[in-house]
Amino acid sequence: MDAESDMSRRVPAVDSPEASTSDAPDTAFGDFNVASDFGQIGDAARTPAADLFFGDFAPPLDPDLVFECSASMNGEHGAVALYEDRVIVESPDEPEGEAVFSSDTVRAWWLVEGEAFFALVVEADVLHRTRLPSGFKAVLAAAFTKAFGAASTPTGA
Repeated sequence: MDAESDMSRRVPAVDSPEASTSDAPDTAFGDFNVASDFGQIGDAARTPAADLFFGDFAPPLDPDLVFECSASMNGEHGAVALYEDRVIVESPDEPEGEAVFSSDTVRAWWLVEGEAFFALVVEADVLHRTRLPSGFKAVLAAAFTKAFGAASTPTGA
């Protein structure tokens, strides 16, 4: 039996006795259980949501970019962009709001734990710091470990 004919796998119809309004599917963009509701690429009847692609909303990325993450929390913006030759840190802690420094100058980096956030601290020409949501911690640590080696304590500490 194929998936489309297996009625046990389908969401109950809104007007069926076993369905309540809380169980009703959101059909504004078509029935996700019926492939034909989305049509094929180029169909005039194709559902507009099927043509949405996040890349259409964002500008193209710099081809030299290795890693980037950014977030705004409680009105404070933090970001890190890692390139082969440089690092960009955006933070209210930076005098100009942003610091750009050569990857060659990075001597140490480490993470400072918080509850809903963590801080990345990078020792380069001076100490640079930015705060980001905890959800970014693992991927940022992986990117920095690959680029600069394992996290370490500050020089002279």
